[in-house]
Amino acid sequence: MLETLLNQHHGELLILVLTVLVLVELLVLVPQLLRANLRKADMIHAEQMKALENGQPLTREDDRARVAGRTAMLVPMVVLICAGTVTCFLAASHSENLTTVALTVWVVSGVVSLAAITGGVALIGRLAQLQAEEEPEEEGVPDNPLEPR
Repeated sequence: MLETLLNQHHGELLILVLTVLVLVELLVLVPQLLRANLRKADMIHAEQMKALENGQPLTREDDRARVAGRTAMLVPMVVLICAGTVTCFLAASHSENLTTVALTVWVVSGVVSLAAITGGVALIGRLAQLQAEEEPEEEGVPDNPLEPR
């Protein structure tokens, strides 16, 4: 009985198990990430309020590089999860063109992942270059230390 059930519906059971695992992971990880982000925001707020009370200037944090890094990391993860999900559905459907379609899905996901990583790294480099241009140079220190004054 159980053996026939597994033989007939192994693809559907695999998709059901994967769906349950993803939902449990989301229900556990998302609240933890939100709490950590809230604690960080509270600490930054308390630090800025303390600086205001002491008459110190507020520091402005540039989050663009961090967001670019997160995007360069998250896009490939999401793409590969989607490619794995599509492959599971293809395997469960017993498609005749399983190899061709799965290969196409994985090649496209690889290209998208590579583009996201390359774009993220290029953006981080450009932001670092812009930040270096904005920083004021110290007086008396030449650009080239080997150059005479």
